[in-house]
Amino acid sequence: MKLKNILIRTTVIVAVVSTFLSCDDDFNTVGSEVIGDVNFEDNQYTAIPVAFSRKFDRVRTNSLPRDLQGAIHSNILGVYNDPVYGQSVYSILSQVQPSQFSPSFGTNAVLDSVVFSLPYSSTITGTTSVAISETVTETATTYRLDSIYGDSPFRLSIYKSDYFLRDFDPASNDRQVYYSDDIETNFGPEVEGTLLHTDNAFAPSAEEIILTTQTTAADGTVTSNRERVSPRLRVKFSDEVVAQFKTLFLDKEGSIELSNVNNFRNYFRGIYIKAEPLNDTGNLLYLNTAGAQLTLHYSFDTTTTADDGSVIRDDGELALGFSNIIMNSIKTDFDPTIADELLPENQDSTNGEADLYLKGGAGSYAVIDLFGGNVINENGEEENELSFLKRQDWLINDASLKFYINQDKVLPGVTEPERIFIFNTETGEVLVDYLVDPSITADFPIVSGTNHLGRISRDSDGNGEFYRIRITQYILNVLNDQFDNVKLGLSVSQNVNIITSSIGDTPITNNEVIPTSSIVSHEGTVLYGNGASVPESKRLKLDIFYTASKNN
Repeated sequence: MKLKNILIRTTVIVAVVSTFLSCDDDFNTVGSEVIGDVNFEDNQYTAIPVAFSRKFDRVRTNSLPRDLQGAIHSNILGVYNDPVYGQSVYSILSQVQPSQFSPSFGTNAVLDSVVFSLPYSSTITGTTSVAISETVTETATTYRLDSIYGDSPFRLSIYKSDYFLRDFDPASNDRQVYYSDDIETNFGPEVEGTLLHTDNAFAPSAEEIILTTQTTAADGTVTSNRERVSPRLRVKFSDEVVAQFKTLFLDKEGSIELSNVNNFRNYFRGIYIKAEPLNDTGNLLYLNTAGAQLTLHYSFDTTTTADDGSVIRDDGELALGFSNIIMNSIKTDFDPTIADELLPENQDSTNGEADLYLKGGAGSYAVIDLFGGNVINENGEEENELSFLKRQDWLINDASLKFYINQDKVLPGVTEPERIFIFNTETGEVLVDYLVDPSITADFPIVSGTNHLGRISRDSDGNGEFYRIRITQYILNVLNDQFDNVKLGLSVSQNVNIITSSIGDTPITNNEVIPTSSIVSHEGTVLYGNGASVPESKRLKLDIFYTASKNN
């Protein structure tokens, strides 16, 4: 006997998902009969899902969006020492595109400087008025850096890459996929074509940057102009690099290499920002790489002469922005013990595991089979659990998974991920409970969707205890044969508002689905699974709260 549609309608947000509605008259009539009926009682059913972990060898890292519109490209740069999983090093490789093709640099053009700029994620915390001179004041702004983890420096190098990033895979004519291990294992030395800059002890600063430029009038008067910009990685390249860019650009004026996008991408193949640990440590930054820019500042003769007869020169610039293919290199040295546990032959996908390992980046996630076993039914007979549940005439009030954190294996506190994410492993799609969650908010991802994807629950000392994932509507749909009982995936999430998915390769399967929000997350945790060694109070359970007739 299937769950009655009239009972289901009392538990869902009918105004949001209109497809779940049918006869309103039936709903109103039967609803009035159910409410307050003394022949009904509340009960709880507990299922024990089977859960295990799966580790990625590599994940796709090109074109990682960080917002729902895909306007912000989230790339990670730096070094992060996870207290559980080990060290991860993130570098960035990107194509660039000029602000204009076939540029004209003017008469007697001179390349004065080449500057690389990449803004940090920052928040304004205050402003003050500062005196620049007796007659001039400026507004100085103070900032707080966001999405920065760690405070130790790392070695930062910027290269002009000679590796060609193609748009299409010649074997399939599909869009080319780039993976987290490509730079390290597949691209070769061409990625580090020409070294442009090295900082042997890089650490981001929250200080705003003051830029000064000068202009010369016809009468010879020199005017200084000042501009204050937000905190950023800003590098003014050496004279030697400037000379190289003169050859690459000014000397190529009118050439076919600078004439269109395809020729340019083959000619100037990209910029590689490489991070390396310093004394086995460093810091980690989340960056909107769409804001990265390489700017050529040049001067040229105008047709105007000064009072002394000399030719007045003007300034111009050619901006090269990160564009098209932007990818992350992720190199993670997994803790040897965990790496061994995550080998496919050491994961029991039939009976489940005691620990579930969730790690962002090119890390790992958990696979959950909600109803994979048998139960003893009311007749004392063994029956498939899902078939048993489908026969029950229950009003499902709530269904949730509770994942306890294995505090013996996790360093508690701020390094624990605030959110985890559940998804369909076959399609990568979110569950229906995500779609009907009224708490989804685009403005504050940290508190978005908490009805479905509960935030970490912490004790009075700030140590993580558990996560609760509510899947009531999904369970209703499975029990009513509207959805198949597919395996679910569980991952860490940097931003639960990102519901796109990507792919990765594991030791046993290629092109497995993984949420993008997991790839752009650096954190990890260890949760209790359903293994026999897990304390009963901490074991993974699916709790189903329902109302049923006392006669059932």
